[in-house]
Amino acid sequence: MVMKAAWAILRKKDVANIAEALRKAWQAMKIKAQMSVGVAEFTFRKANGEIRKAIGTLKGSAINYEYKGTDRKPCYSAVSYWDLEKEAFRSFSIASLL
Repeated sequence: MVMKAAWAILRKKDVANIAEALRKAWQAMKIKAQMSVGVAEFTFRKANGEIRKAIGTLKGSAINYEYKGTDRKPCYSAVSYWDLEKEAFRSFSIASLL
């Protein structure tokens, strides 16, 4: 998964080189692992340039959402999470992690 994420953000030209892409991909995977067992705090730059500090989770017991199903392919250049402040799903580009 890390290599797929790194290549996805490198292909989009969101990072300068493969080393930076791998660093961001590992950072994102660590955040996802932390969110899968509890709560994670992380910071990223929004598309409008604003810095956003988020508190999110992927733990099923903390999510109040009815899954509707989808046939979408996975997006390796972004991370989706349940925002505990907004109580909704949000996502961010891996390349925007700070």
